[in-house]
Amino acid sequence: MDQARVLLQDAIRFQQALMTSSFQAELIDGASPVLWYGRPTQQQWLTVGTNPSRGEFYEQDGTVRSGESQKFYWRDESLDTYLQDESALEATLDYAATYFEGGRATTSWFGKPGGAKLEALLEGMGRSFYDGSALHIDFFKYATSRQMGQLRTGRQWMEHPTSLDLLERTIRYVTPSRLIVLGRDNCAAFTGFTHSERLDAYPSAWFELGYHATLHVPMVGLHFKPSEVFVGLGNGRDAFGLHHGSYAKREHLMQIGAAIEASARRYFG
Repeated sequence: MDQARVLLQDAIRFQQALMTSSFQAELIDGASPVLWYGRPTQQQWLTVGTNPSRGEFYEQDGTVRSGESQKFYWRDESLDTYLQDESALEATLDYAATYFEGGRATTSWFGKPGGAKLEALLEGMGRSFYDGSALHIDFFKYATSRQMGQLRTGRQWMEHPTSLDLLERTIRYVTPSRLIVLGRDNCAAFTGFTHSERLDAYPSAWFELGYHATLHVPMVGLHFKPSEVFVGLGNGRDAFGLHHGSYAKREHLMQIGAAIEASARRYFG
């Protein structure tokens, strides 16, 4: 917990810097940094997305989530005070740890147990967010009002040296047995992919394999996002005439996950 608290405090310090930068207008002021979604344990697989969505902190009507619908810690104090507030830091880590345990997960993105989305692909690979065998983190730990892909300088701030350092330290803290990087642009930001492949049955589902350059963790990089099927695929059909929207169905995601896992086991040995 001490290492997690130090990591969180350093993430808050970077948030302070961001709040004085040109990117400040895009950030949600009261949103806490999100270190992870779930409880870090041993030998987990770690999925890596882009950044927390606005919906993790706001209801659809624009009010701040509270009570049973609150997913992460909401800051009502200054960042300077937050940085030294032990109870607030503990609450921040507790909200993150119980994200899937407390029934607060955003199932429209992660999927439900036995449902579709990213959870279905993981289940096809033999893992799950809901049994703790998989954990999610984001490349950039801060929620933005608009989607990061819509922001002209979003990738620049994601790949800021401090952001990259926080990402690597987070991975090092979790010590996963495998990384699964979501999205072609995020894959391009990781060094260590050496093999590219697509699935015979799903020819639009490109993926990469390799090892993290400094941590030497096996990596799978997906050029598509199971929770956002058209991101990276486009609104069209694959070589067999199967519409890309069908890739989002649980049965197909399960098959895609199983096929990628079979390829990964051959590659990693």
